[in-house]
Amino acid sequence: MAGVVKEEMARFCRGKRVFVTGHTGFKGTWLCKLLLHLGAEVAGYALPSPTEEGGRLFKNVLEGKIRSVQGDVRDKAALQKAMTDFSPEIVLHLAAQPIVLESYKKPVLTYETNVMGTVNVLECV
Repeated sequence: MAGVVKEEMARFCRGKRVFVTGHTGFKGTWLCKLLLHLGAEVAGYALPSPTEEGGRLFKNVLEGKIRSVQGDVRDKAALQKAMTDFSPEIVLHLAAQPIVLESYKKPVLTYETNVMGTVNVLECV
């Protein structure tokens, strides 16, 4: 059964242009690796990884294998340009401020990123 699912996923992804926001985060990095493995052409849009370990993970797993654009989902014009330049068929939105303690310290930034960032992604799509 697992082989059938993998083949179907590969058949769906093969040759597709997939745009991933938040590709420098832990989940985004591994999602991009999976998409590449399944034959997708991948572009990522994100801030640099917030941790040294995350930066190393991104560098070891993805650097040079995907089109990587450094940007903030709160910047709608830059996000629109990155999406337009890549012309994706699929957009997967993972960009967020996910750290709970950070959200307590900077609630406005968290809402700007998580809510308005999502609005910008939807508008750009």
